[in-house]
Amino acid sequence: MATMTELLEARNVLHALRLGKQVISVTKDGRRVEYKPADVGDLIRYIATLEEELGISGGRRRGPAGVRL
Repeated sequence: MATMTELLEARNVLHALRLGKQVISVTKDGRRVEYKPADVGDLIRYIATLEEELGISGGRRRGPAGVRL
């Protein structure tokens, strides 16, 4: 089960990568995982998974498929 600490750490890693850091690490399930700028998509999915496990909305709502507003 995800913790708020893990979510905050992952969000901080994403922030650092977006600020231009080259390699950032985070502890995931007791293991160290490194993220590089090319891995931002993986990190965003990891954050979404943590938010889902914690019952937190990530604020990224989409409309129905095929419907443009």
